[in-house]
Amino acid sequence: MARLATLLAILAAPVELTDATVVEHERAVEVWVRLTRETRYQSELMDGPDRLVLDFEDTAYRWTKVAVPVVADPVRGLRGSQFRKGMARLVIEFQHKVAYTIESDREGLRIVIPKTPASVPRPAPSGGRSLATPLVYGIIRLDDRAHAYIFDPATRQVRRYAEGDALGDAVVESIGERHVVLKTPSGRMELPVTEPKPEVAPRPTDTTTPRGVRPPPAPVGPAPTAPRS
Repeated sequence: MARLATLLAILAAPVELTDATVVEHERAVEVWVRLTRETRYQSELMDGPDRLVLDFEDTAYRWTKVAVPVVADPVRGLRGSQFRKGMARLVIEFQHKVAYTIESDREGLRIVIPKTPASVPRPAPSGGRSLATPLVYGIIRLDDRAHAYIFDPATRQVRRYAEGDALGDAVVESIGERHVVLKTPSGRMELPVTEPKPEVAPRPTDTTTPRGVRPPPAPVGPAPTAPRS
């Protein structure tokens, strides 16, 4: 009876949001939200600025009330508060629009944000891959399993996939360090990780004359003074 009474007392107490931590990986950034137990929540991706708002029902806010800056692109900062009685709010601010997934575990939530912006891919150059081909934005390891962030051209969304997951009429057969193999009705398809193209710095302006002769150097010494009238 004493054990049952203790359990009922725990269930009657409000859930507490006690911590939020940013963990950066090579291809993604994770935000871990610590809760004393599972609770219902709502999430909404908003702009102006770009941010993800998480509202936790029947939850007491027990983390810092000061905004926390973050240097882990695309995450720019975290802030939270007791939005109203019985509802705790956590806001994750971003540098730009992002794709994300939310997972629950025994300690709370894990929000996974791939580092590649969730924008529509650039058109492929002539002879390149068609936009009808899925694009792999990144590969990470979670819980000793490989996961790939793949842009699906049919839904125009980026989602996280593991081996065995369906992607349209294809199935993710294997995930390597730098590529994903899909099993499609017409055969296997290997997709490399899409690398963003580095910006090319402009060439310095050539100071030579049209015939390739450099102009004479500027005179050294004080400038000549005009004669007095």
